[in-house]
Amino acid sequence: MTAINANKKIYVIVHGIRQNYDKVKSMLIEKQLNEEKIAMASLEKAGEIGEYVAMTWPPMAAKEVIVSEIVGTNSEGKGMGAWGSIDQKELFRFPF
Repeated sequence: MTAINANKKIYVIVHGIRQNYDKVKSMLIEKQLNEEKIAMASLEKAGEIGEYVAMTWPPMAAKEVIVSEIVGTNSEGKGMGAWGSIDQKELFRFPF
């Protein structure tokens, strides 16, 4: 597992399956991530460059959690809401 900065926010994307949020949050805490920095992602506002995303994958039948760093923005909008306009660099994955 790649080390991440515990002082940065980590946004959790669960693709509308809200009951998965608590499980992902618990798993991140078990991996020594700061509980106070873990938050549910919002479609209205994406995170900032240098912050992190923990996303369940695949969307409707999650088998793993992908943790990525936000590394930039783009104008193409490759996904839903505000998160479609960010560029991410995958850091690690773990089973869901």
